[in-house]
Amino acid sequence: MFLEVNLDEQLVKFLKKRRRLARFWPVIATLLLMGILAFVVWLFLKNPLLVNPFEVASRLDAGTVESSTLILMAGMLPIMFLACLLILIVVILFGFTVFSNEKKYLEIIDRLLNEGVNDATSMKTDSQHTE
Repeated sequence: MFLEVNLDEQLVKFLKKRRRLARFWPVIATLLLMGILAFVVWLFLKNPLLVNPFEVASRLDAGTVESSTLILMAGMLPIMFLACLLILIVVILFGFTVFSNEKKYLEIIDRLLNEGVNDATSMKTDSQHTE
């Protein structure tokens, strides 16, 4: 099987860019996840009303929240904030999957490119021997 591979400069640049991105994504995603986790811890310590529904409930019981609208908002805010953070984490985890697949695709492309080079080299060698 002979695979003729003609890659223009733009495609080679694209493959290099995608390879670099696939290589660095685990580091970037890990840093993003650690940043989110640090942000959640910071919120629990500095602003628990944004992320801790139990804190909101205790302050509601203590009567420090005044109006019914504020009570509803205070009760729903931590749940919604945590849901948003969960969605963000899931998106980043999907990124891990996407770039894992992309690494596989790049390996396939590299393998095909190498086979094409090897096939072309062997065909040249074979044609030289027959002459």
